Amino acid sequence: MEHYSLTDIGLYRQKNQDAYLTIANNYGDFLALVCDGIGGAPYGEVASREAVNYFERIFKKSGPFNDIEDAKSFLSYHLQRCNEYVFDLSQDKDEYNGMGTTITGIFVSQTGNLSINIGDSRVYGFLDNKIFSLTIDDTYVNQLIRNGELSYEESLNHPKKHYLIRALGVYDYTDFDIHKVRKMEQYLVCSDGLYGGLSDDELLDIMNNNEYDCQNKANKLLELALLKGGYDNISLIVIKC
Repeated sequence: MEHYSLTDIGLYRQKNQDAYLTIANNYGDFLALVCDGIGGAPYGEVASREAVNYFERIFKKSGPFNDIEDAKSFLSYHLQRCNEYVFDLSQDKDEYNGMGTTITGIFVSQTGNLSINIGDSRVYGFLDNKIFSLTIDDTYVNQLIRNGELSYEESLNHPKKHYLIRALGVYDYTDFDIHKVRKMEQYLVCSDGLYGGLSDDELLDIMNNNEYDCQNKANKLLELALLKGGYDNISLIVIKC
């Protein structure tokens, strides 16, 4: 497996509130996470960094997992513990109150693969020259779409399209998604600062370019996102299996 990660403040933000993690345990299991601190709330960079630090500590000591359900139980348990950890930090200092972050990623092992999601960062899979979205954004407009109250076309310019309905650390409990996913040739984990400016076709063109290694692909994706405006922090992890 090859992988490459990067983060960039973008062209307009005063702070980079994103954080990422790529880590393997002693049994060859691999975890990649992107966290995007909630914009408009204080200290999003603290929430994202502490979420990454939590999983760095616990994943080093993880395994062996008997099967994919064992890994799913482990990650589910620690997503909730991580949520409590960040929430407790937000209660320690008045200025931290209300801080939170997205957390999105992919777990890759011999027993199977899992997508992980809270918020609106994303995991994409690439197989047979096709792109697959492996997570569903936890946004207000997506909820309206699922309820039949809004069309996809209407959602594109909705004034609340970035409003999150789930995040990590804002409350002492959170819901989350963990799903078994097909094994792909490549994965891309990214914050909305990347996918918000690029089309699926643009992502696919770069990820499927066989002349690029993971580092080249990551740098090309970042370059294009900045060319398209760079309105937000940009973080991404490119993984080739």
